[in-house]
Amino acid sequence: MNIEVNMNDFYFVDLHIHSCYSENGEYTPAELIQMCKDAGVRMMAISDHNCVKGSQEAMDKAKCERIRCYSAIEIDCTFKNINFQVLGYDIKLDSPDFECIEQNMRKQYVNVSKKRLRLINQMGFDLTETDLRAVTDGRYWSEQWMGEDFAEALLTNEKYLECDLLRPYRENGNRSDNPYVNFQRDYFLPEKPCYVVMTFPDMRDVIDIIHRNGGKSVLAHPGINLKGNFEMIDQLIPLGLNGIEAYSSYHTPETAKWFCDKVKQFDLFFTRGSNFHGKAKPMIKLGYCSAVDQTYSFEQNF
Repeated sequence: MNIEVNMNDFYFVDLHIHSCYSENGEYTPAELIQMCKDAGVRMMAISDHNCVKGSQEAMDKAKCERIRCYSAIEIDCTFKNINFQVLGYDIKLDSPDFECIEQNMRKQYVNVSKKRLRLINQMGFDLTETDLRAVTDGRYWSEQWMGEDFAEALLTNEKYLECDLLRPYRENGNRSDNPYVNFQRDYFLPEKPCYVVMTFPDMRDVIDIIHRNGGKSVLAHPGINLKGNFEMIDQLIPLGLNGIEAYSSYHTPETAKWFCDKVKQFDLFFTRGSNFHGKAKPMIKLGYCSAVDQTYSFEQNF
């Protein structure tokens, strides 16, 4: 699959968008297609977590709106006990491999979510399964309770309006710029009080699945996952990565340039993606990414 993007068009590319088929996504694929059209995004991909159903719906809708849409998925994986996400582009959406990935995640979500509930209540709260279901009711992943869901259940509960632990996430608090995500990062990531281990496939196996289904593998937002250890990218690229998401809403222009240099060094390609979710990550806007380095050509091949 060829991508030929001139400098002006590159600002209207967003290849990392999450729909309601992601556990923390807000909008339907059809809504996102219209939002892309309104925002001037002309090339896009819905890359949901461990699920291709949103991408399947988007492909048909995008044709009607004359938006170039690529099939995609974002798969959780690990390498050397570090969690990563690998994006798969131009994949065969009807492959049973992706259904197996989704079902594996579903089996884990139920137990993990209940363990998270027990851990958050050990901190002095009194949340119930009913409270969490009120937040996730109607979702495709309704049985999965993310850190953002716990944040919403707590911050919207009048019983905890004066809770000191939640004060940083309320208006004018030092974590209020992105309260749900910040709460998730403060309590549900590794080494945090409510972290529960999930078993993700090895990155090598994920890359192999993507390639086996005709796709190209791209490391998602490496500036986050490799924070403090960018040089580890030299170990990941030989696993079979085809590209790097150099331009991300999580990356500074300096970070984007650093990874673009790696792309050139290893003769890979780079992508641009916002990681838009909706209300779960309100600071991330559709189509927004780090600034483009004018020295790079954007004619490249997937």
